Amino acid sequence: MKDVHDRFWVPEANLRAAEKSARKNAKRKFHGAVAVFNSYVPTRKEITSLPLVEVRKILVEWMLHSVTEIIPSRAQISEVKSILLSRSDITGDSELVVMCDCYLRNDN
Repeated sequence: MKDVHDRFWVPEANLRAAEKSARKNAKRKFHGAVAVFNSYVPTRKEITSLPLVEVRKILVEWMLHSVTEIIPSRAQISEVKSILLSRSDITGDSELVVMCDCYLRNDN
């Protein structure tokens, strides 16, 4: 059994349902454009170790383009922020931390 905390407490069933939902919706069009639906939740290790440019891309997709089954909660983004702040290459006013703060202030 996988560690349930590995992907910020998202159950394996939700990850599978998200992939199915993203595939189903991949052909839908919104205002003439094909919509892109994220079905990926990062691991704690990725947030800790990937280059910040890659972390930013992953977080934007997760926060803004996820299918319903994996939309991050405030608790999840708070944990992401905590991990980001533990990195030696990031400061409290970095773009990623500000992005997390904005997400935490919004109603989800």
